[in-house]
Amino acid sequence: MKNAFYLFLFIFALGMVSCSKKTATAVQAPPEKSDTPVAAKTNESDQKAIDVLKNYINAIGGSDKLTSVKSVMMKMSASTGMGDLLITQFIKDGKMAMKTEMAGSTVMEQKFDGTTLQVSGMGGNQKITDEQTLKGVRKQARMFDELDQLTSSKSLKKYLGTEELDGKTVHKITVTDEDKNESTQYFDAASHLLLRTIATVDAMGQKSTQTMDFGDYKEVNGVKFPHQVKMTGGAVPFPLDMKITALMINSDLPDQLFLIN
Repeated sequence: MKNAFYLFLFIFALGMVSCSKKTATAVQAPPEKSDTPVAAKTNESDQKAIDVLKNYINAIGGSDKLTSVKSVMMKMSASTGMGDLLITQFIKDGKMAMKTEMAGSTVMEQKFDGTTLQVSGMGGNQKITDEQTLKGVRKQARMFDELDQLTSSKSLKKYLGTEELDGKTVHKITVTDEDKNESTQYFDAASHLLLRTIATVDAMGQKSTQTMDFGDYKEVNGVKFPHQVKMTGGAVPFPLDMKITALMINSDLPDQLFLIN
């Protein structure tokens, strides 16, 4: 479900700066040193990395349960130096709508109807139809990207060994998608839950390392979601400690939410 947070980062950068044709992408951060031998770079995924992803999918509910999720409503909040940040997000059938509020005022709204992205804010409304940008938004509007990573033959998974993260032993893997974008992911060896993702985001032509730490997993209708996400670096100009305050899956979201005027 980390796509929801990548989507926020992408839209945040898109709205805070003037819209451009560059989409947020994730590429591999420099791998940290590990005493465990690193899998050789080949054109095939290695079984250990696949097993790590499978264990994660099973830990959060299983592939059958995840594929049954057709819609998500999520509210996230964070305290910032500019006031309280509130994000309300809806995802359904590959469509997305999001409203961002700061200190009680709406600063940005976005809608993606599967074809067009509309960004509304202090600069007015902008409709984005650039295919390269929309390709990135479609990826970010997916429900569970780890499930896509596991099932896609175009996704290259590599196991990088184990290390310690905040007192826990974690399995470390890299995942390369069909567009050659890579991310480094850390999974708790005991619970199999995703604890951290490190990537380099490219937003508005500026590259920087983005770290997302996931915690406080809670079950919602049989699926475990992280209810706390700490974001550092990347497209957001300040560290964010996001907390999910409300989350519903498979609720009856009206199609009007995603309608672009």
